[in-house]
Amino acid sequence: MMQLPAPISATAFISLADSQLWDFAGVDGLPLAKALVGARADRLAPFQSLETTIDGQPCSLLRLCEGNFRVRVWGEEEAFAATLQSLQFGLRVWVKQCEWMEAIALPESVGLMHLSNVAIPKPPHRLEGMVGDRALPARIDGFSVLLWRHVVGGQPAFELQTATKHLATIQATFTSCCSDSNSLFSASK
Repeated sequence: MMQLPAPISATAFISLADSQLWDFAGVDGLPLAKALVGARADRLAPFQSLETTIDGQPCSLLRLCEGNFRVRVWGEEEAFAATLQSLQFGLRVWVKQCEWMEAIALPESVGLMHLSNVAIPKPPHRLEGMVGDRALPARIDGFSVLLWRHVVGGQPAFELQTATKHLATIQATFTSCCSDSNSLFSASK
C-alpha cells in the first residue's frame, strides 16, 4: 500500500506579500540584467537564477531566455521601479511588473515531498534532480506553471508562478492532493 505524504500545515507556506515580480525583455534585456547585478547575469543559462541584492533589497534574478529575465524583489516597490527606470534609459527593452501573474511559495522540503504528486514537467525537464537556482515549465491540472527553486524570504523554496486566472484551480488541485484546506495558500503578485 502506497503511503501518502503528510498534509501541509498552514504555517508551511512562505508569504510573498512583501515582494514583487518584474519581467524585462528585448534586444537589450541582457545589458539591463548586467546593469542590475553585474557580469554574473551573462553566465546564467535559460532557467537558471541567482540571489543578490539591488540597492540593498534582496532579490532573485531568473533568466527565462536570451534577453528575457524575471526578478522577484523584496522591499520597496517604488525604489526598485526607480532603479529599473534609471538603468533602462537608452536601452531597447520593455519592463513590466507581473500584474497578470500570481505565485505561491512552498519551503523546499514541502515542495520536494508534494510537487511530484501534482506537477507534470514539460519534457525534457524533470523534477527529479532539480537543483536550487533553477526553474522549469510544468503543468498542474492542465494549466501552465513555472516552478522556480530558489531562496524565498530567506529560505530555500519552490515558487509556483501562474496566470492569475489559473491560481485558484492550481491551489485547489494542490490542496486536494496534499491537504484539506484551501486557506493554506497565500498568493502574491
